[in-house]
Amino acid sequence: MRVGVKTLGCKVNQAESDLLLSAFREAGLEVVDFEEIADCYVINSCAVTGEAERKTRQYVRRALRRNPEALVLLIGCCAKAWQRRGYRLSEERVVLLASDQKEQEICRFFAEHWGIALSLPPFPLPSRSRAWVKVEDGCDHFCSFCLVPYLREGVKSRSPEDILREVQYLEAQGVREVVLCGTNLGYFGRDLQSVTLIDLLELLVQNTRDVRFRLSSLEPYLFSRDFLRRFFALGTRICPHLHLPLQSGSDRILAKMSRGYSSKEYEVLVTTARALCPHVAITTDVIVGFPGEEEEDFEATVRFCQTMGFSRMHVFAFSPRSGTAAFEWEKREGIPKPEKERRVQRLIEVGRELSRRYHQSFVGKRLEVLVESCENGVGVGHSENYIVVRVENPQGTWIGKILPVLVEGADDTGAWGRVVAE
Repeated sequence: MRVGVKTLGCKVNQAESDLLLSAFREAGLEVVDFEEIADCYVINSCAVTGEAERKTRQYVRRALRRNPEALVLLIGCCAKAWQRRGYRLSEERVVLLASDQKEQEICRFFAEHWGIALSLPPFPLPSRSRAWVKVEDGCDHFCSFCLVPYLREGVKSRSPEDILREVQYLEAQGVREVVLCGTNLGYFGRDLQSVTLIDLLELLVQNTRDVRFRLSSLEPYLFSRDFLRRFFALGTRICPHLHLPLQSGSDRILAKMSRGYSSKEYEVLVTTARALCPHVAITTDVIVGFPGEEEEDFEATVRFCQTMGFSRMHVFAFSPRSGTAAFEWEKREGIPKPEKERRVQRLIEVGRELSRRYHQSFVGKRLEVLVESCENGVGVGHSENYIVVRVENPQGTWIGKILPVLVEGADDTGAWGRVVAE
């Protein structure tokens, strides 16, 4: 039996898909690229924006065009959102699996429909030199625009011992970088009472040898100066990179979004991080065109982003999500689509210039680059501070290695250089 898997959305989805892929392979199923003909397609979906839902529908149609006789199993947030709305799919070959336990539900479906016994391994088999480890699920911070707390309900943390066993296993398999991820990563341990995210990081560093750790995303309202002090005290085993979703630089809009912090509080965290580690990368997400966002609110966001000097910005036009407060506001205070698009493009250009400046600040300096792929004699990977770096690698023998690279040039997309002696 041939199975194709497509993963949309967050790193949590990727970690969950990796576990499913391992189960398929261990059961003797042939895992093929999603673009190939398969008997079953699994789509691990996202519903954070309308565009994510549109892509989900697009991949459903694409799979059925490739093989009209295949079954398409839709899991993830989009499946849950459609179930909540009572949305009916016109395609008869699509099965909506909307359980919170998506991996177990897939296993049950394969057993009941095809008589195939799938067994979830304790940890996914690594297929790359960077691995995503899910440590937490769920969010109960109800931002006024976000559907996720309704779809991934309640904070559920894995035990530190279980996470440590997975990380040690991955390191033994040759993984060189572990990215800790969660629906709202900073909530890790809240339901365990005696452990926090920084406690977990310290445990992992103390009980592994040389794998480096990266955090996927941290909400600004969930960590403190003490966290930053302990974080950077862990040295080179921790990637100096913090993804801190900003969403808006206007305090009026931040309050309307129910984000739980002001622009000043956000700035204090960034300033503290840079005082402790001057070369730290600060990346972010920004939403423009939020209902009621005036031109002065948008300009405040532009100025704030320039002041923060982000190394990378993900810019989104506001996307109304049915069931949230902002969905109703959009009907009364929505920003016209052309204006949203203008603001998005302007902020994207700001982001490109900030990325260029940050990347070029490392010309003539050394970065530790994990080479993740090689094509046409050029290796590509991420530095410790999340810069995409290209380096000559004619034989492709450096894949999976962390190498010292002297940066010789850079632009807004990344940097390039050559491997130097230790």
